[in-house]
Amino acid sequence: MSDEPAPPGPLSNLISAAHDGSLGLRIAPEEFVYIDRDCERFKVLIRTMQKEAEAISNIEAAQWGIGADNPRLSSAQTLVQRFREKGKGSDNSVHAILEKHYRIIDDIQVLHREIMQRYMQSDEDFANRVNSVLAQLPKNPAPIDPAQSQPGIGQPEPLAPA
Repeated sequence: MSDEPAPPGPLSNLISAAHDGSLGLRIAPEEFVYIDRDCERFKVLIRTMQKEAEAISNIEAAQWGIGADNPRLSSAQTLVQRFREKGKGSDNSVHAILEKHYRIIDDIQVLHREIMQRYMQSDEDFANRVNSVLAQLPKNPAPIDPAQSQPGIGQPEPLAPA
């Protein structure tokens, strides 16, 4: 990791406006809590998917089982290299794209926290409702489960020839 500060997030201008009090949002206090919780859960899921993408990029050629460790099978070597690069190895890799999503979700979370804090500072009833919901949330919410796909199930039917 570099010591350079991260560039401003995609919603940094909105976060600054919320912090300054010039931006508001009209939603129920409970919704602020749920948005914050779900942003956190989504960020955990993104980090999990990034670890999986990185693990794919670290699989050795021989472990792919398609002959990529055989110098005569250049197409297998090319295919493995492309998959490894797609996992983590370019600006267009799964890992890099997920990082962009992470930054957006993080900014959405920070934005909502800023607005919620402003409301809590100025409205005692709002603050009480937020604190009440926070007290009832489980300490460790269940992670978001990624959808599991099963080939051939739920797929569109092929069109009959005309």
